[in-house]
Amino acid sequence: MIQEIVNFMKYLRESSPKIFEEGLEPSKGLHILVELDENGNAKKFPGEKGKDWDYYDGGDLSEFLENIVQFEQQTLRIGTRMNKVFDKKKQIFSCSPFAISFKKQSLLNPKLKGKGFEKITNLLDFYFSKGIVESLDSKEARLKKLVEMFKNFLKQDLRNVSEIEEFNNMKKDFFINIYLKLPLDKYTKVHDNYLKRNLFNKNDYNTDKEITDKTYGLSGFFNGLNSKKPFLQHKTATMYRGIPVRIKAEDTIYLNDFDILLRRKIFPNPLLIFIDEREFETSDQIIKMFRQNTKLPYGEIIKKLFDENENLLLENYYLLFFGYENKKIVLKDFDFVSRFRYHLKDLEGRYPRVKNLFGIKKKDTNELISDREIKNIFQFEWGIVRTIFNNSLVRIDKNNIYSVKYFEDIDPKYVSGGDLVYLLILKYRKAFYDYIYKSKEEAINCQMWDEILWNSILADIKHDRNFDKGYVIKEKLNIWFSFYNYFANNIGRISMSSKIPELLEKMREIVNDSAEEKHFNSVDEFMFGAGQLIYYLLQQSRAAERSHALLEPFIQKVKADQLQDSIARLINTYKHELSFGQGRFERLAAEVLAFDTKENLKKYQRFLLAGYFSTPVIFEKKENGGGENE
Repeated sequence: MIQEIVNFMKYLRESSPKIFEEGLEPSKGLHILVELDENGNAKKFPGEKGKDWDYYDGGDLSEFLENIVQFEQQTLRIGTRMNKVFDKKKQIFSCSPFAISFKKQSLLNPKLKGKGFEKITNLLDFYFSKGIVESLDSKEARLKKLVEMFKNFLKQDLRNVSEIEEFNNMKKDFFINIYLKLPLDKYTKVHDNYLKRNLFNKNDYNTDKEITDKTYGLSGFFNGLNSKKPFLQHKTATMYRGIPVRIKAEDTIYLNDFDILLRRKIFPNPLLIFIDEREFETSDQIIKMFRQNTKLPYGEIIKKLFDENENLLLENYYLLFFGYENKKIVLKDFDFVSRFRYHLKDLEGRYPRVKNLFGIKKKDTNELISDREIKNIFQFEWGIVRTIFNNSLVRIDKNNIYSVKYFEDIDPKYVSGGDLVYLLILKYRKAFYDYIYKSKEEAINCQMWDEILWNSILADIKHDRNFDKGYVIKEKLNIWFSFYNYFANNIGRISMSSKIPELLEKMREIVNDSAEEKHFNSVDEFMFGAGQLIYYLLQQSRAAERSHALLEPFIQKVKADQLQDSIARLINTYKHELSFGQGRFERLAAEVLAFDTKENLKKYQRFLLAGYFSTPVIFEKKENGGGENE
């Protein structure tokens, strides 16, 4: 993966150099550009504001500052610590022989009695001598002479900065940055030399004493030094003195570029890194889409990509998911994806379909909701995963902005459904990430699907108040049974989307008066009928707050006689609300209470749910239009 990142960053440097400038701001304080004559004297210093210098305090950027920010980037130290700067006293923050950068507070030592600039000028000899050694090539005699002139100028005239009005008024933690006027490529070259010499984690593992482009060493890029920590060492890699891999010095620069862009959140998350350089353009296109709208989720970006090219193939790439913890980048997950599955069409040209098995109606028109096709993997994520985990794993907020929580911390108090749904998310979110983003179809199997949907629905039942969860429960049942045999390990499973209509028809045959008497022939018919009967009985309640939570005790029964006893007690509770005769209720109740089986009912619980939340056949009108509402 390291080489793929290096190759990609080389490509970005050549094809999209502006990405390295995007969103950059200069450090707060003074930025002064100095041009020296052949004798080492400044042609003007500090010079004219907006042309030779400018001041930045977080407001709009002038043309001068927009230009100078590129130069400042080529003077920055590695990381945020001061352990690799040129200045041994750690007062000068820059790491280039063409610039110095220090804070105003470095000049404010009261013991110096107005001689604060001497504190900095006294550091310049060491700073520039080290800068020349670590940044300039030995053949750069002319540049060395120019650096010496720059150093001498600063020793002589640095205090002239105090003539600038903004200097006296700016905060003490603001910077004074002074740059030698040279082409940007000169800055870049010497800074790259500094990086190559300092980006190795430790020089003890270098192949050469004198670091060159081809020197191999231990990179600090997502890497630690575990030679003294045997339990953290790789045991299967080719080892060299306790470390598994070394990187060329020239490649560390590109890895540093990558690290910087990660810190600046330039990349979408997750990020694709292709193996084939011919595909780098696709990665670049994805990044540009993200930069146009940084709130656009990864799934929408990929959708736009496929909308623009229906025949697009995404294959042979590394997928990186990263996070930010305590201002540090943390690699949460990376894996190789041989081929990404975007379209969900099967070999016969059909898409998976969520069927409206439980008669959900539109809230505004009261019309039945149509079945819907799930045409791509992100429709599955947004329409299916979001629903089954109660908008807590895949989330859409009030502004219609999507977000995902596959790796981030989740506060359980904000998870709808309580601990039950929270634990489901923690247990299965990585599987869904692998299934959706890496096209690992084996990551989800039918047994997992049953566990998730059953417990998610059970959580809704427990938290129901006055039937307020009925809609979402039916929606989850539609999803559960529509995808019942869609995932791995589906051999021998029935089609629940076909079974529900069959069971409803069987209930109609039983409850309607007919010449031929009908009976339950299986446990699933018995459980479905029991669910229908329980729903009808609970509807008789006159309590101020009715709830689907009353279903929970019935679900817990694992023997038929236990369930029948509970239903009989419920009939006795509401007998004053029931009119007994030879109607639908009596026929269904008789079948449910008379059915005999010794089987454990646990594996049939889904049929009890299905019956309870399906169209109640007792309330249906007769075909002759007479109607029977018992």
